[in-house]
Amino acid sequence: MSTQTVSDTPVIEWDDGVVFVFSWSSKKFYGGLIHLQVAQANATGTQTQVTNILQTLSQTQFQVSSDPQSWMDTIKSAARSSGNKVVITFDDSTSVHYTTQVGTSYDLQVLYSLAG
Repeated sequence: MSTQTVSDTPVIEWDDGVVFVFSWSSKKFYGGLIHLQVAQANATGTQTQVTNILQTLSQTQFQVSSDPQSWMDTIKSAARSSGNKVVITFDDSTSVHYTTQVGTSYDLQVLYSLAG
């Protein structure tokens, strides 16, 4: 198969403050998110003073940011409240293997969206 969308109550499997792992479909599938906010910024600039009155400023900036907190809040809220479901869209043909610090292994599916 490939992309699937399911509505299910997630189960929190692992949360060490760095990696958050959860399951759905009776632990048939696992997903994971990194707690740490990944951000990268690179700014460059030049300044040329032509005269005491006239200046030329030029600056370019590129920034990428990722914030998984809203997805984690959605999953935690549904897992802690009985009967609450989350709509999970994922790729069931692609996964990434992850082993926790205590040796528990999970094959994490590629997540496309979470809504709840």
